Amino acid sequence: MDEQKAKDAIGMFSKLIERNKDRQPYSDYKEGINHGLEIAKDAFEENAEKFVYSNSSNSNEDRDAKIKSLQDRFEMLLDTTVVEKPRYTRGHLEGIDRGFEKSKMLFAEFIKNFV
Repeated sequence: MDEQKAKDAIGMFSKLIERNKDRQPYSDYKEGINHGLEIAKDAFEENAEKFVYSNSSNSNEDRDAKIKSLQDRFEMLLDTTVVEKPRYTRGHLEGIDRGFEKSKMLFAEFIKNFV
């Protein structure tokens, strides 16, 4: 059951990320934003079961506390992600950072509907 829930969560979050990508990035910065969103999507996919299992626990935590906890975990996951700097221009790196911030907002939207 949790495995199916994880697959559903991955699909929902992936679609949300894809809908928010720039379809025709015209600069390193815009490409960086898309790259940051993609990194965030991949990070969630790799860790989805952790999010789903912690969400399905039988604890007495209220809904808002669960949402906050999951958001904090996702943000920490992104904040600790290392991007190889020599490979990218400054604009691309700034875009990746912006993509991470955008994905945190998208995750907040997603998790409210998922919990």
